[in-house]
Amino acid sequence: MADTNKREIRKQTSDEIDLLELFRKTGNTSKKFLIWLWELFLRITVFFIRKSPYLIAAIVLGFLVSIYFYASSERFYDSDMVLRSNAVTNPDMISHINKLHFFIEEGNVISLANNLNLDSADVSNIVDLEAFWIIDENKDDVPDFVDYKKKFTADTNVRRITSRFDIRVRTFKPQDLSKVRDGILFHINNHEYFQKRNEIRLRQLAENILKTEVEMNELDSLQNFKYFEETQKGQMKEGQIVFLNEEATKLFHNDIFALFQKKLNLDRTLFLDSAIVTIIDDFTSPAQPVNSYLNIAKTWVIRFFIIGILLVLILSFWGNFKEIYKKY
Repeated sequence: MADTNKREIRKQTSDEIDLLELFRKTGNTSKKFLIWLWELFLRITVFFIRKSPYLIAAIVLGFLVSIYFYASSERFYDSDMVLRSNAVTNPDMISHINKLHFFIEEGNVISLANNLNLDSADVSNIVDLEAFWIIDENKDDVPDFVDYKKKFTADTNVRRITSRFDIRVRTFKPQDLSKVRDGILFHINNHEYFQKRNEIRLRQLAENILKTEVEMNELDSLQNFKYFEETQKGQMKEGQIVFLNEEATKLFHNDIFALFQKKLNLDRTLFLDSAIVTIIDDFTSPAQPVNSYLNIAKTWVIRFFIIGILLVLILSFWGNFKEIYKKY
């Protein structure tokens, strides 16, 4: 019995020593890693400090190139308009509007001017015109951003908003945005298929409103009959009045109210969305150009800075590269 206790004590002591040794080795490894990480940071910092004249020269060159591109280019502006398509689906409407984008890409000024019902001088100031989907990232029916880069498709984890879409116009003259808006509406409203679809929609809306009014009147008449005729016809039986059950009569109020809400929604749609498209958010005059000096400088300075880093690394370790190349 005593030997067994001694063996258990020795085993427990050995386990505690092994655990302490494990903690000690883990601590030493972490310490060595932190020291190595600090030394690596110092070496990289010292390396870039020594090569800073070359990097500063690359940044200065980036600024000079930015000045050149800024001076040699004309300022253009972006503005967005949000529309709701009433007659056809968003894909059909976006595809129709993006024909204008293809005319601009091809440099087809005549077709662009005819489709927008504008002069060639006016459309020559349009840099780009394109329709985009609006994305609901959290699937909460709240628009989050416009898919300018066309990265999101219908099978991704985000949702395309189907109740509206975005049109971005890029132009040299933001004061002409109202003309461009009118031209886009002309391009949409002049589509024969869209016109027919909208006529059918408006006729169906009017018929639906009329049918709802008839149902409301019939239901109201039925309720009046139930209440004023049947309810008031109490039957005298041995001096007692027996009233009919009014529970079914009261249920008509909810039905009439539901029909009334339906009619209000139909009237609102007919009044606000009678056109093929509805403007939800019109173009606004932008304050700053897209190709401002700050935006151009950011692009070219970053590019030249990255190129400068790559050149410094290649020149500094060129000998190592040659040795590795000869070795393999």
